[in-house]
Amino acid sequence: MLGFILSKMQMLLFATGIFVVALMFMNFISGMELKNMTASTLELNKQMISSQLSNDSVCSVQSTTIPEYFNYGLTNNRLYYELNFSKINFEEYNKLILSINEYNKKEVIDAKSINVFGKIVLVDPSFIASSDPITDQIIGVEKISLYPRQASRGKTIASPNAFVALKEFNSGELSLYIIPCTTLAKSFTDAQGTIYSANNCEENILKVGCYLLKKERGNPVPNDRLKPCFSITGEIVQTGNYSTQTRNFSWGDCVSYGYN
Repeated sequence: MLGFILSKMQMLLFATGIFVVALMFMNFISGMELKNMTASTLELNKQMISSQLSNDSVCSVQSTTIPEYFNYGLTNNRLYYELNFSKINFEEYNKLILSINEYNKKEVIDAKSINVFGKIVLVDPSFIASSDPITDQIIGVEKISLYPRQASRGKTIASPNAFVALKEFNSGELSLYIIPCTTLAKSFTDAQGTIYSANNCEENILKVGCYLLKKERGNPVPNDRLKPCFSITGEIVQTGNYSTQTRNFSWGDCVSYGYN
């Protein structure tokens, strides 16, 4: 009888051991899959930004969206995350660091960096949730975090689920701008009342251009033009007719964003 009980206990321990090993293996595979997904996302964004920096033109700009979450593992786990941009300044160059962490947790899952031989300008995404003009507290911060989850949940004021990488070469100096945006807001009106069906990323480029013009001129007049790199291309909506136009926006267009 005792031998029978011991035999059953051994079988139970063996089965438990097999289950624990299988669970550990599944967790290991899930962790590797998540690591690969975050590394791939970071690499794609790094390549996009690097391509703007290596472009020979005076202005180079591209926008991209980021996924709402990462779906991984045999049980289709979801990771809600933040995409972070930070910068480190050195004497001869600056370093842009891209990293991903689980939402509301500090531990970094993965990170990549880009050497920038010029100025890095990070724009805080909080301006998306406000109709106020962009200020010194918004532009030039040391770190920004994009949390795409709220944008897809359809909140009234969307969090950023996209960003713009804009390179400007002006007076011998290179500047890289990282400008957050959302895919939910898609139109704006200029000073003449024309409705532009442009995505929010283009609109936010314009807002940054308004800030820079104000910074440069102090008291701009309505006809003062924005820098060429901050002009935008969009569809013009007039009586149901759609066309595409590129133009240099002026300070008069900035007034609609609260600048004066």
